[in-house]
Amino acid sequence: MTSASSEISDEPKRAPNHHSWALVGIFWIMALSVLTIAQGLIVPIVTAMLLALIFSPVRRALGRMGLSSGISAAIILLTLLGSLGTLGYFVSDAVKDSLAEAPHMIGEVGVKLKELTGTVQPVMDASEQIQDMATSEPATDTVTIREPGFMAGFTDRAPIVAGQIVICLTLTFFLIASGNLFYEKLVQVMPTLKDKRRALAVARAIENQLSVYLLTITLINMGLGVTIGLTMWALGMPDPLLFGLAAFLLNYIPYIGAMAGVLASFLVALVTFDSATAALLPAACFWALTSFEGQFVTPVLVGRRLRLNAVVVFVSFALWAWLWSFMGMLLATPMLLTMKVVSDHVPSMAAFGKFLADRDDLSRSDRRILKYIFRRDVPLSKRQEAREAKEARNAKTNTPASPLPDASPGPEANITA
Repeated sequence: MTSASSEISDEPKRAPNHHSWALVGIFWIMALSVLTIAQGLIVPIVTAMLLALIFSPVRRALGRMGLSSGISAAIILLTLLGSLGTLGYFVSDAVKDSLAEAPHMIGEVGVKLKELTGTVQPVMDASEQIQDMATSEPATDTVTIREPGFMAGFTDRAPIVAGQIVICLTLTFFLIASGNLFYEKLVQVMPTLKDKRRALAVARAIENQLSVYLLTITLINMGLGVTIGLTMWALGMPDPLLFGLAAFLLNYIPYIGAMAGVLASFLVALVTFDSATAALLPAACFWALTSFEGQFVTPVLVGRRLRLNAVVVFVSFALWAWLWSFMGMLLATPMLLTMKVVSDHVPSMAAFGKFLADRDDLSRSDRRILKYIFRRDVPLSKRQEAREAKEARNAKTNTPASPLPDASPGPEANITA
């Protein structure tokens, strides 16, 4: 009777655990849906928060010079808008000409690619003719509906994009002008002096690391853009300023950004130069500069502690690109790094931060477990040969043979032993 009553009393305690994974799954499905539907509001807010983190060291430097947070925010925003306006003024003509020449350039690229693949083209044409003959149908009248062009879509999206830019810049100004408001609210919320000091230390460490990282990455990308622009100018490529700007933006996108830059430089060089060999030089220079930056410059300036798992970075990039398109590509790595820094300073998220990090040194016990697990993947015939060889060596030295771990006992027993 007692056991039955205990089982009945324990059943309500175990019941929520059966539905926990279902609730977590429903939560993430709803969260992804909200992020997709409300991207017009969430993307400017996230971008403004990252911009405020990037310029927080500049705001502190201006504050040490005696300027208030509001004046510092105004100076930072006016400088940013002035820089973007100046860059847009110099780039606008090149962008206009590139858009006007895009159809002609695409046609020339197609002709050059056909010349490069001339030996394969007859076979492809023959296969297409055979397929057309096999699937030929009586001629019928067809009605073609033309979809709106690029400029029409851009004109429709322009007011929405302009509104998002205004929201982003306005929120950035308020976040920078607020100064230490977040720290003040954090002190008011925490109950004890110990909690106040710990929360302030964690929040300050998170802000410092994120701001320094984002500012460093931005400066690295600017240097890379200037270098690639000068290189393209030296090679005689058209519109080197556009190449520099593209390199600056694409370097925020892991892996895919560098590949897109290399491909774009090759296609433009293919149209610009006469030979395909000369067209490979700009693409090779673009690849060499981005590889040098990714392998040497960024690891040295950023440090190993903030390096991320390459697989996680690519999965995050694919997820945010699917949710938020181009802006998701730009914001994927900064948001992932934000999660990494927060996880490093919050004890309950330490395991998640370890998973996001790059390869790290293992402890002795972890190395022994991995060595044991992967040794069990050796085929049984190899294990038998190793056992016989060890027995032969022990017989020569007259020492008793210690049994090798076999496949029969469980891994828990061998690890414990």
